[in-house]
Parts: sequence; C-alpha cells; structure tokens
Amino acid sequence: MLILNPYDTHIGEIALKEVLKQMQIWQIWAIVGFIFLFIEMMTPVLFFLTLAGASFFAGIAAYKWPDNTAAQVAAFVIFLPVFYFSVRPFMQKKDKEPSSTGIDAKYIGQTAIVTKPVGKKETNGVGEIKIYGEVWQAKSCDGAVIEPEAIVKIIKNESLIMFVEKCEN
Repeated sequence: MLILNPYDTHIGEIALKEVLKQMQIWQIWAIVGFIFLFIEMMTPVLFFLTLAGASFFAGIAAYKWPDNTAAQVAAFVIFLPVFYFSVRPFMQKKDKEPSSTGIDAKYIGQTAIVTKPVGKKETNGVGEIKIYGEVWQAKSCDGAVIEPEAIVKIIKNESLIMFVEKCEN
C-alpha cells in the first residue's frame, strides 16, 4: 500500500513512480486509450479514435496475457487498421456533393414578379422584383426591358442584384 507524506517536497515525483510501479500493464493501455479519446474530442480528425480502439484491445490482451508484450503489440497493430477501415467510414460525413445554401438554394431558378420596370436606361437597367414577399433589385440578363406584373425567372445574383429573364407563358 502506498502511504504518502503530505509534507514531502518530492511527493509528486515519488507518487508517480510508485503509482506506475503498482499499475498493471492493462491499466496503462486503458489510460493511453482514454488519452487518445480525449485528443479525438479536442481535434475531431477521426484518427485518434482508431488509436483509442486499438489501445483498448491491446489492454484486453494485456489483461489476458500480462507477461506477453508481443500479444499486446500484435493486438494493437491488428486492430488499428480494423478500426481505421471499419469505424471511420461510418463516422465520416455522408454528403458527397455540397448542399446549396443561402441565395443559391432559395432564389436561383425561382420565378418572381416584376414590381418596377427592369432594363430601362433611365435607371441604369435596375428595376425591382418581388419573391417570397421580399423586394429585390433586378437587372435583365439580356438587357431587354421587362414591364411590371411580368413573371421572370431568377438566373443568377451578384451581391444584392438579381439577374432575371422573362418567362414565356
């Protein structure tokens, strides 16, 4: 049993040495596994999770065969690629194609109603459209004049200006 004197100035050094002497190897493997889990939580790269799993299996081997270092290392080396190729694909994001967000997803390709003429020279081609109850500035893609109440399709946007073309009825 380890009895420590709280007034000893070398208590940290002595305590660590004594604790390590009394620990079994499977406990050390488990601690290493938990350290890898902690690192994985701090840096989610999904590599340290595989190291943690392999460490836990090496700890099981160490519990079963405490004097056989080769079995422990073999368990670690065997389970590292097993975890890497089996767990990692399930933990990674499934989306292969980027999802559309913002203006592209909500407005591009949708129809709107012209509220102020689009394409007139007096306004530098800028008019207004209304979509989803919102009013946006708009320009004609081909420079054509589009009168109010016409239905247009939004082709693209640049900053806060939508570029539209008239829909054929």
